[in-house]
Amino acid sequence: MHYKYLSYFKIYLITVLFFAIIWLYLKHSVGNDSTISEWIINYQGGFVRRGLPGELAFHLASFFDIKLRTVILFFQIGFYSLYIFLIYNFFKNIKFNEIILFAVFTPIFIIYHVAELEVLARKEIFLFLGYLWFYNISQRKNNYNYTLLWIVFVLPIVSVLYEPSIFYYSFFAATLILKIRNLNLIKISLIVFLVFLPSLIVSWITATAGIITSEGFDLMRNSLMNNFGEECYRSCEVMSSLREPSVHLQQTFDKLTEGKNTVFIYLFRYFMILLVGFLPLLILLKFSSLKIKFLNFKKLIWPFVILNITVIFHWLMFIDWGRAVNITYVSSLLFFVYLLKNDYISVNFKEINKLVNKYLSKFIKFTFFKSKKFLLTFLFIIYAFGWSPPTLLSADVNSFPGYRIPYKTSKILYLNYFKD
Repeated sequence: MHYKYLSYFKIYLITVLFFAIIWLYLKHSVGNDSTISEWIINYQGGFVRRGLPGELAFHLASFFDIKLRTVILFFQIGFYSLYIFLIYNFFKNIKFNEIILFAVFTPIFIIYHVAELEVLARKEIFLFLGYLWFYNISQRKNNYNYTLLWIVFVLPIVSVLYEPSIFYYSFFAATLILKIRNLNLIKISLIVFLVFLPSLIVSWITATAGIITSEGFDLMRNSLMNNFGEECYRSCEVMSSLREPSVHLQQTFDKLTEGKNTVFIYLFRYFMILLVGFLPLLILLKFSSLKIKFLNFKKLIWPFVILNITVIFHWLMFIDWGRAVNITYVSSLLFFVYLLKNDYISVNFKEINKLVNKYLSKFIKFTFFKSKKFLLTFLFIIYAFGWSPPTLLSADVNSFPGYRIPYKTSKILYLNYFKD
């Protein structure tokens, strides 16, 4: 059964990557699109948040005398392909079963980036790649020095590439604490403080000095136009308009309260998105227990709640709540799988199967299905391919990405390349 599910997973990843590459190619010629405009941000007007990839692309395009967008396209396809490959490599050795399959195929995880094209190849890809690299070198059998060195030297780079990474340091810290848990509390606290200090300093510099001035914005905009005939599109303009964290907080508050009762509508909508999207992982956490002594925790629900406390601050300064759902889920699921792969936890799959069978037996009475297997397959298809969260806080839930993605792709390819 494991190998059958693993083969499904492999086909799924290849399919998602196929559509992602097509859309990255189609979108790379679009001007006012965040997939491109975010990668155009550079240091030509001075140090600015998220400008490093754009600066590298700027110099590579100048050196080889090619279009800036071509370099960005290669960057995006390369990083996204690496992400898909590392995801497969990360999951391939766990034993797939029905609940794991639901947790992996949830629409707030892998498929989200092609279901919501505004999200495809955005800068959080660097945080995801960071997780996968970090968990690989932090395996239980490895010396914790690898983990320490990665946090000291690599995490600051991840923070420069995507500054909201600071809100997700808790997952890196928890992994480190697991590795050094046998030390006394004072030593653990001191080590955690010292190894995270470079990243905290870099994050502080990025948050304060990384705010571009109006003069710097003009320099960046002029350099793009003079060298490549490029406008400084939406994301560049956002970088010039957003300042201190209070501005981000005010923006979120204004969006939540933009209409009558919108705060209740938006919060309820995202509560349901989180509940449904996280449900398989929540079930896994409910029936999981730690196999090691760790801060007097026996079950996993509360440790995961604690790990996500700092994530709330990211949500408060962010109106792309669909992306926030995706980032939060990726962070949580990858850490859970890391714990499972390294034998830090045990999962009572027998009890999960009993629970699932209990509810399937009750539900099947109200359907036309004659077997639990067909009912579970139907529920899986609806769950995995029947909905996806929107990108923006104010937008509504989208339906049937499993249909929309291939239909929209084939339609635009036909109109652009095959229609006379």
